[in-house]
Order: sequence, then C-alpha cells, then structure tokens
Amino acid sequence: MTHHDSRPPRQRRLLSLRGGLLAIGVLGAIVALGSATLHASRATAAAGAETSASPLSDYLTRKQAALKALEQKATTPTSITAKVTAESRSGVRRLRIRDYQYLSDSDRSFGGYSLGAGSWDTEVGVLASAVADEFVVQASRSGIALDGVEVVFTSHPDDAATEKTHKVRYPRNLSYTAYLETPASDEQLDTLRKAVEQNSAVLALVTEPQPISHGKVVHTPSAATRDPNLPPGLRDFLVEKRQAILRRAEEAKAGKSDPYALHARARVEPNTGLREVRTGDRDFQLIHDSSPALLGYGLAPTVEEHQLGVLGTCLTHIFEIQAATRQVVLDSLEVQVEGTLAPRAGKGITSAPRYSDIRYTVNVESPAPSADIDQLREAVEASCPVYNLLKDAQTVKGEVKRGTAPKKAA
Repeated sequence: MTHHDSRPPRQRRLLSLRGGLLAIGVLGAIVALGSATLHASRATAAAGAETSASPLSDYLTRKQAALKALEQKATTPTSITAKVTAESRSGVRRLRIRDYQYLSDSDRSFGGYSLGAGSWDTEVGVLASAVADEFVVQASRSGIALDGVEVVFTSHPDDAATEKTHKVRYPRNLSYTAYLETPASDEQLDTLRKAVEQNSAVLALVTEPQPISHGKVVHTPSAATRDPNLPPGLRDFLVEKRQAILRRAEEAKAGKSDPYALHARARVEPNTGLREVRTGDRDFQLIHDSSPALLGYGLAPTVEEHQLGVLGTCLTHIFEIQAATRQVVLDSLEVQVEGTLAPRAGKGITSAPRYSDIRYTVNVESPAPSADIDQLREAVEASCPVYNLLKDAQTVKGEVKRGTAPKKAA
C-alpha cells in the first residue's frame, strides 16, 4: 500500500544529512533542523545524564569532564576549508563545509530569491552563536552553574557623517547581550564575560586586525559567445543583477535606501549544547555543533568553520556584484577559503585559540582578459564587507543580563 506524505512540499524537499538531523530546504532556510529529530536527540542526550531540574547544568558537567580529558591529550591545529559556488542562473551562493551545506542569497529586490540568509545576517548569527558557545565552555571550565543561555547580537549603522561608511560598508557598532539563567554572583558573571571575550576565536577574529592574504585567481577562458542550446547560466544572472544594482544606486541617490541594522539570536539547546540561531528580518535558521572532542554530535559545522564560510559567501557575492557593475562576463565562479585554528586545549596549550593563515582562491571561467579578472579581484577586496570587517579591528560591546531573553530583543 502506498503511503501518502501529507507534509507540505517544503518539508518533503529536505535532504537528510548525518542520520537525518541536519537538513537543507531548497526553497527555505539555509539549514533547517527538524523539530521531531531535535526532540529525539534531546531525549537521547538526556537519557545518558542524571535526572536534574537543569539539563544544561548536566551538560556543563559533561563538558567540564571533556575539557579535562582534552587537556591531557596531544593536540594539533585544525585546518578549515570552506567552498562557495555561485549557482548558475540563480546566482545563489552554495556554501559547503565538510558534509554540510548552507545557502546564502539576496532578496528579490537585489536579484536573489530569498533562499537563505545574506552574508551580513549570517555574520551576526555566527557571532551570536560563537558567544553563546563560549559562555558554555567558560562556565564549564570555571564551574559556574547555568540553566539557560541565549545571546542577542546586533549591529547598527554608523552616522552618515562617518567617513569610513562611504569607503567600505560592513556591519558596524557590534554588540551583544547574553541572557543567562544562573544562580552565580554578579562578580562571577563579570569574570565569566571577560573569559568569553578573551577566549573566543571568532570574537578575536573580529576584534583583532587580520593579515588576510590577497586572493589567488585561477582563470579559465571560456567562449565569448555562449552555446544557444544551453540553458541560461551565470552570465545571464549577472545581467539581471546589474539592473538590481542600478536600481539600488538610484534609491540611494534619492535617500530611499534602508539602514542596515542587523540582529540575530542564538539559543543553547540544554541537552546537547547545539546552538539554534535565528537571524535577520527573514528569520532564517542556522545550526552549529561542537567538535567531537567537546561533546559534538557531528550534526552541523562548528561556528569556527562557519565563520570562514561567511567570508567565502561574502567574497562570492561581491565578485558577482563587481562583475555585474563592470560588465565582466562570468560563466562560473567558485571561492575556496582556508585557514588554521589553534587548539582550544591539550598538553602544553596555554594560549586561547586563534585563527591563522587565512587565504582564499577564486576559480572563474570567463571570456574576459586575465587583466580584467585581476582588476575584478582588486575591486572585490576593496569593497567586500566581511573581508574588510576581518581585516580591520572592530569593537564589540558585551553585557550580561539575568533571566530569559525578551521575545523581541534588539
């Protein structure tokens, strides 16, 4: 007897990864974590822990044991690779990190299809998740009890008179509020916040200037005239993208462009330590997991991996924008970002984890001369928001509040 699947079409499109927990909705969020499967993972994690009024406290106890075990082992730096492909006619940026995929996209007014969060929204989402994760790690290390962790991360636009605003636009005035359910004293929480800001590799990537190398360009010539029998491709998307760019330029001249205030919320799932992130006005969902040595379940990328991935999606989008603006024809575009992350703990490890050797390679197929492609790369690096966000030193203001986050915190 054939079973009729009554679920909505969007749910039926989910591609199951790693046991069915991590999923990608082609017409929906970048990464969607099925609620039924998440409930199952909660039950599995809770079954291995002692019964307690605070599942997160149980998780912190296990986390503390994992950190102590890790300190006794020899550890080596982790190599991180993220690959982003501009997908043909849609221009959507498909990010691949190990076995996982995210979609990054613009809304329809900017030539996109709203298939995923844009790089700016994703960046504040990654920062929210990184801060939430670090509160869990540092509370485990210091033995501070936490019964709930949620972080709201925001970015607000500069005053129009700020000179650098007119040079490179990127998320500025970064701040977070960590909402903690805890019996800890105010003094303990202040010490905890300082430990978070000193030890988060992702926060340090933003607050400390980064020597990111210039991109390596691999240019493959393509035919000037495309085979008319082939379906529309990336060069066709760039024509439409150019029209969207011109419309935006006219709106900016008329003073109709919207400010780029950003907000994201990251909540720590108490039984597993997974972070569920909601970001942007379109409320896209992101999921981050920990590494296996720190009780990760292999259900999603780590937040440290996703941070390099956001750099890749932003570079890819700005390559599209600059190519459309300059009318440089591209038939394929792929950006690979690589970096090294120092270990958090291990024998002889006394310093906080930090990124190093961040670099990217862009592979393009285009009938344009190589000189034009080199100039395109220079224009991208001069204007790419996340590239410049990381190259410059940013100030991040943080505070801790007791209790749960309000439903709409800004």
